[in-house]
Amino acid sequence: MRGLGGIMRPELEDVAGEIIAEIRAAIPEYQGSFDGPYGRWMTDGVRHAIALFVDRLGEPAAASAPTASPESAPRDGHEVHRRIGRQELHEGRSLDTLQHAYRIGVRVAWRRIMRLGRRSGFSSAVMSQLADRMLALMDELSSVALDGYREAKSEPADPVMAARRRLVRLLAGGRSVARADVEDLARLARWPVPETVTAIALSPPVWPSPDEIPGEMLADLTGTSPFLLAPAAVTTEEAARLQSSLVCGAVAIGVPVDPFAAADSLRLARRALALAGDGAVPAEDLVVWAEDWLPELLLRTTDAVTSQLRRRLFEPLSALTERQRVRTIETLRAWLEEQGNAHAVAQRLGLHPQTVRYRMRRIEDAFGERLRDPRARFELELAVYSLGDGDRTGGNGGAGFVG
Repeated sequence: MRGLGGIMRPELEDVAGEIIAEIRAAIPEYQGSFDGPYGRWMTDGVRHAIALFVDRLGEPAAASAPTASPESAPRDGHEVHRRIGRQELHEGRSLDTLQHAYRIGVRVAWRRIMRLGRRSGFSSAVMSQLADRMLALMDELSSVALDGYREAKSEPADPVMAARRRLVRLLAGGRSVARADVEDLARLARWPVPETVTAIALSPPVWPSPDEIPGEMLADLTGTSPFLLAPAAVTTEEAARLQSSLVCGAVAIGVPVDPFAAADSLRLARRALALAGDGAVPAEDLVVWAEDWLPELLLRTTDAVTSQLRRRLFEPLSALTERQRVRTIETLRAWLEEQGNAHAVAQRLGLHPQTVRYRMRRIEDAFGERLRDPRARFELELAVYSLGDGDRTGGNGGAGFVG
């Protein structure tokens, strides 16, 4: 069996992606779970299993060795499978689902080995040994994952963690609380009350791991709006690390505030995250800083007021088609930002200056003196900037601003 490793390693290098794809297609419970850190754990686990299988082909004792216990399993790759098992419980899936995933992995890998065996002329005795070793490895790794699942299920309630959960909800709840109550709960939570805190809003789903959330941060990862509270300000490096390890979407960073105003920081962070969800923030920005988007957040804060402002000011466009309204709003915004310079507007929109002048004549007909009156022009700017990208490009069907 010693020479088989060199033959099989190149063949099995790309099988991990095939296994993950088949698991996703065959088990509906995994839909959406693989698009983030959990997906990376699963992929790492598959790659570790394949590498371990090939490595062991050069070990004669491996075929007859008993299944490794979690205590004797190597901690590097096996720890990935233990973490997978723990996360299965946190995501509410059953042991049957996890075992089904391991069986699919074995089936896909064995399918590839059979093709290689036929092509390379492996004897039936060699194929039988390969099958035995693969099944033994599957039992070993699935046992590690199942132990991780059972460990997570049997863990007793940690009074410190329970106090931390109560504390973060108390601080972020927005209700008036006594300083003494917070300080008492903070002592139970072993969390020194800092001078300032910063909220971090996370895109669900979140794949938490104890070693990926710094101990000085408080966390509430339940529900549809998970978040963290960090002492003091958050650095760029901290934000990027949290985004890459916890979620597959964006994270939004609030502003540093007094701990008793944590709800304000969280409110800003969640609104900044909503900007990203609406497409108002560049798609490549996976960390959104609320401080960078304060004007947009201000306009989005008073939705009822701004919607009425848009309805009143854009009423002259109600007779236009949706496409015409979108083009008109786009041109009006560019014209306001370029201070009426038709050539600058044309260059910005990729249009001929004559086309811009034609569009501006239509805007002049619609808005008239409002374009020259300072207050009316300011209102128009507010109305235009309150629109998200979806509103301007037809995501709202144009209905959001013309009634």
